[in-house]
Amino acid sequence: MAVAAPSRPPILLVDDDAEICQFLATLLDLEGFEPRIATRPDDALGALPGAEAILIDLAMPEVDGFELCRRVRATGFSRPIIIVSARPGADLPAKAAAAGADEFVRKPFDNADLVARVRRHVRR
Repeated sequence: MAVAAPSRPPILLVDDDAEICQFLATLLDLEGFEPRIATRPDDALGALPGAEAILIDLAMPEVDGFELCRRVRATGFSRPIIIVSARPGADLPAKAAAAGADEFVRKPFDNADLVARVRRHVRR
């Protein structure tokens, strides 16, 4: 009897910077996830079905990550949302939580730490 290969949880990456998206996609792919990329908020909303978690960059030109997080939650999406940002500000984690995010991660981040956070949220 054949054993099914373990599933690769789909993770949606939302960032307008294609290089950052590619870096994160490679990192998550190597760690056993199935990265999906959206560079625009509208594309992200269309890519929600099947996503096990979302990583959203805070700084985007059309709407910021907080607003996108609110829009994602308004669709009924209940999976984990992690907002990442290099923007300074002690109040940003609280703002992320108020927008519906499960976690806020500052850039630059430790790659292993980010992967562990994603893995922890996907397992729950």
